[in-house]
Amino acid sequence: MTADRAFDAQAFNENLPGGRCAGRLAVRAGQLHFEGAGEAVDLPLAGLQLSLGGASDRLVFITHPALPAWQLYTSDHALLAESALAEHPAVQRLRQHRRKRRLLGWGSLATVLGLIVLLPLALYFSLDGLSAVVARRLPADWEQSLGETAIKQFRVQKTFMPDKTAEALLKPLVAPLVAQAGDRYRYHFHVINDPSLNAFALPGGEVVIHSGLILKATSPDQLQGVLAHEISHVTEQHGLRSVIKSVGVYAVAQALIGDASGLIAAVAGAAPMLINQKYSRDFEREADRAGFDLLARAQINPAGLIGFFRTIREEERKQLKQLGDADAQDAARGAMAYLGTHPDTDERIAKLQARLAKLPAQTWRDDRAAFAALKAQVQAFVKTPE
Repeated sequence: MTADRAFDAQAFNENLPGGRCAGRLAVRAGQLHFEGAGEAVDLPLAGLQLSLGGASDRLVFITHPALPAWQLYTSDHALLAESALAEHPAVQRLRQHRRKRRLLGWGSLATVLGLIVLLPLALYFSLDGLSAVVARRLPADWEQSLGETAIKQFRVQKTFMPDKTAEALLKPLVAPLVAQAGDRYRYHFHVINDPSLNAFALPGGEVVIHSGLILKATSPDQLQGVLAHEISHVTEQHGLRSVIKSVGVYAVAQALIGDASGLIAAVAGAAPMLINQKYSRDFEREADRAGFDLLARAQINPAGLIGFFRTIREEERKQLKQLGDADAQDAARGAMAYLGTHPDTDERIAKLQARLAKLPAQTWRDDRAAFAALKAQVQAFVKTPE
């Protein structure tokens, strides 16, 4: 080969030793000249065919239809800059191809970077919906064991009415609700000695009722309305979903693609926070709606739930009056509206009343005898010295 600039190359031909050899490639007199292993071949530039291949298109493959037995390739892309090849149609096509590949590469990189930044944000802002999807993938018995663990830890803090007594007294009042709530969970109802107007539900069907709520309720459907609301927290998996949201985007994303091990490990240690957790306003509104529907299916007058919210409103007003002047009360109302986790009580009452007005006239259950028996036993329970 003469002093023309030469490039390292490889050639394939059945007449070469082993069918291939290394050699040198140069552009010469309108031809592409290869020499190697004592063999030489000239491929006319006219009609020359070029293509890219190998990892990241780092190899230039060279063929010519007039010499189909020969195939050459080089990893030195400087060959394409040779003056005799620079304007060759095949080289022009390769350059266009490489530009497209670079653009696609940058586009892919931008997409990946965008996903790295935006996907966690998207997951974070849609965790309510995603937590519902993930929660349904967890076994019901595992969810129930989480609630049972939380109850065991709570027992050391409060005085419980004996479970058998509480279950027997509550059964006629809660049986219609449980029958309409679906069969995913086994519900257990507990009564504790606590004067506050409260009840709460844990994952898997553990429901705790404060004695103060039972004694303050003036009718069975008021108590049943609250219990329907709490059962709806269970069926909608609000407790579990709140915990799932708290463990972070990464664990949720893993669970969505089928690996829930990290999520389960994180949630398993969350029993203590389940006792004192506060639901979001959206979860409370959802429990109001689902609880209303549950009451209607169980033929329990949903007006009882509205009545209990009125009782709550009166208690709120009493607390506000204790603050003194009107300015302090207005400030407290503002704090309740913006900082409270529950929706505004007047808002809840208005929405439930609107739904109640749409129900057809019907005969509701009468559970006054069972409610009176429960109330009498709870009064005796709270008076019993600990």
